[in-house]
Amino acid sequence: MSAFRSALGEWRGTALEGLSGAGFDRKRIELTTELREVTTACAMAELECGKAHVALQRADSAMARWPDDEMLLQTKVRALHALGRSAQVEPLLAHWGRRFDRPTMHLLLTAGSDTAAPAADGAAPVPIRQVARQLPSPPIGLVGRQAQLDRMAETLAGRTPGRSRVAALTGMPGVGKTFTALKAAALAEGNFPDGTLYVNLGGFSPGGPEQHGAVLARFLNDLGVRPATPTMDGMVSAYRTALAHRSLLLVLDNARDEDHVRPLLPGPGASAAIVTSRRQLHGLVIREGAELVDLAPLYPHDAIELLRIRLGEDRMRTAVPFVDDLVEHCGGLPLALGIMAARIRERPSQALADMVRQLRQERTRLRSLDLGSESLSVRLQLETSYKLLPKPAANLLWRLTVHPGPTVSWAALRALDIDGVSDAVDELMRMSLVTEPVFERYSLHDLVRVYTSEFSDRQDEGERERVVERVLHFLLHNAWACDRKLDPARRLPIGEASDVEVVAPAHAGDAMAWFEAEYSTLTSAVGLAEERGLDRYTWLLPMVLVTYQWRSGRHLDALKYLKSALEAAGREAGPTDLAMVHRMLAGTYRSLADLPRATGELRRAVRVSEDDGDVLGTALGRHILGVLLRESGAPGEALEHFGAALSAFEQLGDHLGQGAALNGIGNARYDLGQYDAGLEHCLRSLVLLDGTDDLNGLAHLLFSLGRIRLELRDHEAAIADFERARGLYRSLAYGSREARTLIWLADTFRSVGRVLEAEQAIQHTRTLLRELGESDLDAAVERMMDLP
Repeated sequence: MSAFRSALGEWRGTALEGLSGAGFDRKRIELTTELREVTTACAMAELECGKAHVALQRADSAMARWPDDEMLLQTKVRALHALGRSAQVEPLLAHWGRRFDRPTMHLLLTAGSDTAAPAADGAAPVPIRQVARQLPSPPIGLVGRQAQLDRMAETLAGRTPGRSRVAALTGMPGVGKTFTALKAAALAEGNFPDGTLYVNLGGFSPGGPEQHGAVLARFLNDLGVRPATPTMDGMVSAYRTALAHRSLLLVLDNARDEDHVRPLLPGPGASAAIVTSRRQLHGLVIREGAELVDLAPLYPHDAIELLRIRLGEDRMRTAVPFVDDLVEHCGGLPLALGIMAARIRERPSQALADMVRQLRQERTRLRSLDLGSESLSVRLQLETSYKLLPKPAANLLWRLTVHPGPTVSWAALRALDIDGVSDAVDELMRMSLVTEPVFERYSLHDLVRVYTSEFSDRQDEGERERVVERVLHFLLHNAWACDRKLDPARRLPIGEASDVEVVAPAHAGDAMAWFEAEYSTLTSAVGLAEERGLDRYTWLLPMVLVTYQWRSGRHLDALKYLKSALEAAGREAGPTDLAMVHRMLAGTYRSLADLPRATGELRRAVRVSEDDGDVLGTALGRHILGVLLRESGAPGEALEHFGAALSAFEQLGDHLGQGAALNGIGNARYDLGQYDAGLEHCLRSLVLLDGTDDLNGLAHLLFSLGRIRLELRDHEAAIADFERARGLYRSLAYGSREARTLIWLADTFRSVGRVLEAEQAIQHTRTLLRELGESDLDAAVERMMDLP
């Protein structure tokens, strides 16, 4: 008591008065909270030592500053009883309850239930029932958890309909469950006048979990309860009976599973519990009506704030150049961020660059996140979870590290050919080692991936290669199925896959959606294939990606991966396929407005095909060369190449090729001002393409027809062609081509005085261009209008 009084005597005014800034504000709140806690503890100590009058004065003074503090109110009520002024208690509680809209009956019952209390100041102390306050110190610097704290507060207060007063807090190792639970408990503790019980159940400790019996015996002793029979059932009965007559908060930290914690939960009544576990405690939700609160890693801005709190302003300034690396490679885990902050604080500033360099590298990352004890080591925290996995789940986990990610579809999991894969992935999710961020797409946290990859590296090399081959085989065949829906004329040496489940897109929109969902995985797969020297996949995966990349505006990506494909195809593929890679590179350079490089690639493609005697490859190359020559302002030379391509396609009986070449001739005639001749060739092309599955080629043709008819003043026919072309591009999810068609459609509408429709077409164009990432919409519209 004297220590409390001495500490309070040191306090003057407002903490950090006159100092501003987020850091000072946060520290001011912490110090003020500490003042309130010490003031309350001092008043309770004075009361227990028979100084009821002094305790009452201190409680009165403190409540003028913190009028809604229930612990201070409880102290005041007990002091009034001790001084023989019990008549004042009920009106006091009624007034306080109305003012703050909170229940007070439990305070009235608790105050009246004390077996004895001090009679007056100076009298010998009379024992007052001890109240357990077992919470460890609440954490400093908890960030990004307000939504979870709010949900837990509602649950503990009994305000969640259909739920008990049990909050189950779950999440992966190191995500901050214990800190969040302690913060929630500290905020709610004042609402539980009979105290707080805390236990670390050690559910994932290397030494094994705490046993029910030992924890129950300790809790019963803390509550001063002796069971009638010293059996497990007798202890549970005595424990729940004791809780039913009290308002206690239980913090049951680090439970192994539902069965581990169930005997320790309160039954109906005013007591409540917070349970933490790495395991998803769905059983508590189903049987006990618990509220499940899942913790995810911190968002980057919260992770930065946590670093700022842990490092302090001076060291944070030093760390600013490395903050992005720290946040990214700690993966939003508070444990990892806290470990790095501790290491940075204890080392000179000159060592920071080296520490971050180790964190960047996967082989040294977990070593960087280890301070030498189980609770301060990311590796050891993950290890205790991994060791508890059944064998099928452990086998699936290391295979997931081989998969290029960042997410894995349910179909891809099945393709890994693991018995009981459904049960295995469910177990990994229950253990918070795998998440499902999108329906039937699964993800590993980066640090889980790094940890588990160590086990992957220890696997038999043949088995590991088999898994890699299986993953790439699955991705290639599914991407090929979608690419054929986008470009039915494409020919690649892939064949059919009878041994894996292959997606069957109903239309081009479905195919584009599949590519969108799998894009990061597919591009990572190219890197995996290249890293392992698997040339077949290194050249074929970019080839099945390129149509999607063109239509979604990812031309730089296409260029990057096609360059890798060209090198691999030079080693793996024949001349026909090598020429095709050159053509795809040419098309990519064309989209990037680099016509000289595009022309160079096409001339190489034609040369390879001619040297090989490949009539079809030569025809395709000369056709695309004609397109480039048109766009370079040489329609006469382009006609020569289109004509040669048409002759070859006719020789081969290739109707789609003939249609494309005739369209090319029609466009060249348009460029030369020969509109009637252009119309004739395009109409011949329409006969060949209409009704085929080459919707992209048909859309290109209709756009050409629209422009020619506009020049011939056949506006209604031009509008019909543009509208039909626009509809086809829309069905193909080809945004840039749809936007270009809309611009011409708007111009045609204006020509015939349909101003409102013209404006609507331009508005649709602007929306499409925004979706394609264009910032200067006016310039984009003008650029598209000028394209040949």
